[in-house]
Amino acid sequence: MTTRSSDNPQPLAELVSYFFTRREAILNNWRIACENDTFLGKISTLSRDEFNNLIPIVLTILEKRLMKEPEDVDPAIAATSHGLHRWQKSHALLETIRELNHFTQILYNELEAFHVLFPKTEARFLLQVHRLIAQFMSETIDGSVQKYDELQRLEAANRASSLQKVIDQMTELSHVRGTMLRTTSHDLRGSFGIINSAAHLLKMDGLSQEERDQFLEMLNRNLTNVQSMLGNLTDLSRLEAGEDMLQIQTIDVVGLVKKLVDDALPLANERGLILTADGPELITAQTDPAKLHQIAFHLLQNALQYTSSGFISVSWITENDFHWILSIQDSGAGISGNLAGLLTKQLKPNVEPVSVMSPDQSDPVSVLPKNDHSIPEGPVLAQTADNSTHREGVSLQLVKRLCELLDASLEIETEEGRGSLFRIRFPVHYNN
Repeated sequence: MTTRSSDNPQPLAELVSYFFTRREAILNNWRIACENDTFLGKISTLSRDEFNNLIPIVLTILEKRLMKEPEDVDPAIAATSHGLHRWQKSHALLETIRELNHFTQILYNELEAFHVLFPKTEARFLLQVHRLIAQFMSETIDGSVQKYDELQRLEAANRASSLQKVIDQMTELSHVRGTMLRTTSHDLRGSFGIINSAAHLLKMDGLSQEERDQFLEMLNRNLTNVQSMLGNLTDLSRLEAGEDMLQIQTIDVVGLVKKLVDDALPLANERGLILTADGPELITAQTDPAKLHQIAFHLLQNALQYTSSGFISVSWITENDFHWILSIQDSGAGISGNLAGLLTKQLKPNVEPVSVMSPDQSDPVSVLPKNDHSIPEGPVLAQTADNSTHREGVSLQLVKRLCELLDASLEIETEEGRGSLFRIRFPVHYNN
């Protein structure tokens, strides 16, 4: 770089002209300085326009301040927008401050280069400009810091709100789980009480064969119930502990479901229920056969147990190349008002414009707002089972966990007095 020995009678105008002519070089040197800073590892990911952002405007404001002209924009405001941009690019506050410190040093370097070009420029003038640049860049950095502080406060508030929601959900889940376990414990105590009574009565003398058969049937029935409840609790505990691993195979899922329906027909006939099965003859999909069997078994047994008369319909269909759907619908009592309110609080609504069980299919189904915990009038429809308890709580909790393990979604539609529908959407394929 050459030097000039003129007296430089107008150093301010010369300096502003110099800075203006050097803009591209200033921005390039700033980027090089930032790229050479190992602390600033994300600079290389930014394009030229992204990196420069609003800094050219900052240079224009600096020129006006040097010339003591009115400033169109406060440098702190321009820096605020620059700070927002860096925030959106996931840059930390210290990284942004470090960038602007490098920019400040580049301006000091340019001031020194100007002095080399004009060596007779008064030192007092150069010192004044140095102080002005320092003050100007301090305002600019303050603008970025204030914006970051505002954004961090907002993020902290959002995190606190999200954390509180999680805590509320966990509290509600704990309450539901406690209710479920208390109900199960009560049922177990009741069954054991009946078992003890039946065993005691069988020891009595003078019992007729009819009475003895009656007590034996009572004993066997309650032993079966106890075995089922304890088995479900054990399975649920293993799932929640992460001890049950998937064994994915490619099978004809229709054959598995049909076999389950065939096995349930005798019980349905015994209870006077009409059990039907409909769907394509073949659906080849990847799944864990044992867990698919458990899901379908529990939902079908649930329908058989809580449908006193009428129909149970099992159907299946392929939704697309990626999912197939298994549905089990009954004409039972549906979900009672209190339990419907609990479901509304526990399940996230996912309602299509026309629901299968909507009494008026010409209008979209209305769903409670997220914060409305009142009990809805009419049907509770198409709700994704996130923390649900329905009729036999342990059984449905087990189904829910199995669906999560299989990456399947469970939806529930119910109308009190008319029945319930359980719809499970399974993947056709799983990634390795």
